[in-house]
Amino acid sequence: MSNRKATFAKRQRETELKDRAKLKEAQRVERASKPRTTKGPETDWAAAPVVGSNTFEMPVVDPTPPASNDSAD
Repeated sequence: MSNRKATFAKRQRETELKDRAKLKEAQRVERASKPRTTKGPETDWAAAPVVGSNTFEMPVVDPTPPASNDSAD
């Protein structure tokens, strides 16, 4: 009789594991299907370098602030 109890317990454990795996998969699919509202910064794909292209150049930025023309009034 001990064998029947062990077999039933094993089947019950396997069923619980399968149910838990199905639940986790359903939750994962649900999370993946929702649009994300919090994520990293948006990429400006028009300004992004093209993979395999060696023509990308960094923009030149003048570190000095522009001179103000207050005395020209």
